[in-house]
Amino acid sequence: MNTSEEDAIHPCPIEDDYKHVVYTVVYIIVFISGLVFNGAAVYVFCKVRKKKSISTVFLLNLAVADLLFLFFLPLRITYFQKNGTWIFGDFLCRVTTFSFYFSMYSSIFFLACLNIFRYISVVQPETIKAKTAIKVCVVVWVFTGLSTTPFLLSGTTIRENVIRCFEPALISAWKRVMYMNYFALVVGFLLPFLAIVVCNGLLIRHIVTMPMEKKTIRKHVTMIVLILLVCCVSFLPYHVQRTVHLYYLIHHPNLCTLHAVLQKIVVTTLILAVLNTCLDPLLYVFIGHGYKSWLLLLCKPKQAPNVKATSTDSSGINEEMVEEIPMNGNGRRSSNEQCSNVPLNC
Repeated sequence: MNTSEEDAIHPCPIEDDYKHVVYTVVYIIVFISGLVFNGAAVYVFCKVRKKKSISTVFLLNLAVADLLFLFFLPLRITYFQKNGTWIFGDFLCRVTTFSFYFSMYSSIFFLACLNIFRYISVVQPETIKAKTAIKVCVVVWVFTGLSTTPFLLSGTTIRENVIRCFEPALISAWKRVMYMNYFALVVGFLLPFLAIVVCNGLLIRHIVTMPMEKKTIRKHVTMIVLILLVCCVSFLPYHVQRTVHLYYLIHHPNLCTLHAVLQKIVVTTLILAVLNTCLDPLLYVFIGHGYKSWLLLLCKPKQAPNVKATSTDSSGINEEMVEEIPMNGNGRRSSNEQCSNVPLNC
């Protein structure tokens, strides 16, 4: 492809007005639900859960990453509500685009770190501390932030006399996005996803040989299924479709019928990627760490006075009510420990 071809506008007409209504409706639902449940997670993990476990540290950072995306989502909602017309200027367009990818790849890395640390904690107890997890989270934020800065290069463009945001028209612009995608695909998705699959496989092989309670095993399996579900539903289809779409946009630009089909699939896979902010709260619920107890007390406030007041805070949630998967044991507890840790059930 020579220079003149790269500077040309993509030959296929773009007919994707149908996505405006779809994105508007879905983004509004995602914004409301994601803001409520991820905001609640940050509150619980910061205020209620005074003692930070390794899992709590990663789940807290995961919730913050989701909130970062949700903070700029109203701009995208307005954009599609106005039929793809960007009114917030070039700078906010770049920041909004950056926030989406920064949030998504930070979430993937935090999920990978959660799996790696949990496996190490089960196989080699007492070898890592919460402080180590905090340092790793700082590294993830810095690395992901630097790696996604190229998305700040893509701002507004004018197409059909309308100001668009991150909707390139020139083939050269699409080619730059394709190279960015290859890096993001390998470093931002495939490597963390491989780490998640390998660690979960090793964890399953390990826990089946340990004398754990059925409840503990069930929690481990639930966490594994949920994390794989988040990756396979939200991230895998999006990265596969994006890679295929960009390949044909650059190397086979004249296949307009195929491009039209791929463009429609883009809408579906992007929605699945955005729904990640609504799937992450499932991890908070099933892994525990006070989030489930907080939701129960929120839904049934009349039960709050019956909670045994041992080490509580102003929220009325007993910190010892927090159920989490043991990071460093075989899941066995004595009857006294069970009654002291779960007062409502004893």
